[in-house]
Amino acid sequence: MWRIGALGAAFIGLVPLAPAAMAQPSGSCGSGPLQGDRVALLIGNSAYNDWEWPSLKNAVNDIDYVCDAFAKAGIAPRIVRNADKAALDIALAKFAGEAKGAKSVVLYYAGHGFEYGGRNWLVPMDAPPATRRADVEKRYLSIEALVKHVVPEGAFTLLFVDACRTAEPVVRVEDVNITGGEAGSAPLGLLDIGQGAVFYSTAKGRPALDFAPVGSPVSPFAAAVVKELGIPGLEISDYFKVVSREVYKRTFGMEHGPQQPFHYGSWFDDYYLVAPPEISRTPSVAPAPAAISGAAATRGAKPAIDPLVDISLDRLAIEDEPILIADVLSRHSAGEIVGLADGGHPLAQQLAGYMLSLGVGMKKDLPRARAYLEASAAQGFPAGQQELAYLLLENDPPPADVKRAYDLYVAASDAGFSKAKTHLAYRLAAGTFGTPDFVRSQALYAEAAEKGHPAAIFALTYFADTREANLTRLRTLADAGNPEGNHWLCEAHFADKTLAGAIEDCGVAARAGFAGSRAILAYAYAKGIGVAADAREASHWAKLARDLPELRKDQRDLIAGIGL
Repeated sequence: MWRIGALGAAFIGLVPLAPAAMAQPSGSCGSGPLQGDRVALLIGNSAYNDWEWPSLKNAVNDIDYVCDAFAKAGIAPRIVRNADKAALDIALAKFAGEAKGAKSVVLYYAGHGFEYGGRNWLVPMDAPPATRRADVEKRYLSIEALVKHVVPEGAFTLLFVDACRTAEPVVRVEDVNITGGEAGSAPLGLLDIGQGAVFYSTAKGRPALDFAPVGSPVSPFAAAVVKELGIPGLEISDYFKVVSREVYKRTFGMEHGPQQPFHYGSWFDDYYLVAPPEISRTPSVAPAPAAISGAAATRGAKPAIDPLVDISLDRLAIEDEPILIADVLSRHSAGEIVGLADGGHPLAQQLAGYMLSLGVGMKKDLPRARAYLEASAAQGFPAGQQELAYLLLENDPPPADVKRAYDLYVAASDAGFSKAKTHLAYRLAAGTFGTPDFVRSQALYAEAAEKGHPAAIFALTYFADTREANLTRLRTLADAGNPEGNHWLCEAHFADKTLAGAIEDCGVAARAGFAGSRAILAYAYAKGIGVAADAREASHWAKLARDLPELRKDQRDLIAGIGL
């Protein structure tokens, strides 16, 4: 049912793979020569003997599945299946020689794994479940050594870690004196890879499901990794987020679920798994459906069908943009969005403006982003007004832009757009537009919360007269399987100095990748609040929190010195 240990690693720029291909991988994938500057080594161990090691039915299926995706993306893959230690050593030496000129390397391991002596180890087919300290390096393969051996200097490394990381030891090191304070084996831990990122399929202390739903030929993590790679132009942090959400949805309600992937790493520039396309303006397009429907009705013709009709203003008002944009791009190409935007479609203009402002789905182009948002706002579209206001307030704006942003926020807020109400409320309380106005801010938060905007619900927990009711709202969100509810509960209880009662919420949100919850959980472990003090756990979560660029300064200050 679940995987005791599996590690995957990848630097990828992949193209869409149809779900049907999941069951029919190419038998020849991974057998060709390595060519180009993107190469892959995929290792899968499934056929462990069931009396010493649980067999892992889908481990080899997973590498076959991702192999086809890598190959279609122009990444030259090499597969090693069910290998013992000697076969692995030979395969690594051969691959390292062929990959010397690579600028990116895919490493994907599916099988059993563990941590011992500050290093992480994969389990070859002939390795025993128990060993002695002197034999660990002889019988198992260090993942850190594997990366160092096969990844050329300067190449970017991105590891996907699909591993069960439950507390029970996978391998016993028999001559370790645990009662005397020596550390034994443990679940796979943090990997130090330098420039790059690590994406775990599950959190520390949690299992990784081998299939979901029951009978699936690949793991839920592998399925989500390939599915979301069909969306071009997602910056890597957004890609991690949508894969995590997909795995969580696939495993919610299952025994041992939900499974919560998380990531960490360090990289300087925006990085894309699938490069965003360059999309020029549409030279000549028909008017957008929203614009022509009235004229068509006048002539007695059937109104055009709006391809974005399923994206309601209510959904725009409360859903996280990265999740929404990923969903849009899974069904509509960036070129289609631009074509609609150039035809005057206000929603498409807002979507194109957002995508161009952040380089999501298309290459970043701030002047062009602003032009689309101006066009959307000029039509009185609330989402366009809100997004333009946000853009205007970036990077020390002049007074005229501040005044215009205020007017845009007010217009969108008056139209009932919840996200604009929350933004305006925050800016009013912060004094962006003059003297702080807490009364008006609270009223706006209340209106946005009534529409279900999670950030507004959280904000109302700061006010004594609305705290309890909105804690209940957040609990309802969390209980429905939305980890954003857990995150805001963690933040709210930390602010109210009642953190001990929300440690489980902090854990759920930290595993889901929320930076603030990771920092708070690190602090809790460092101070022993709601959990037994544990310097190692504190260091673990502090590192994961620091690696996320969205971590606030006050939260960075909170964990300053932890784990350093």
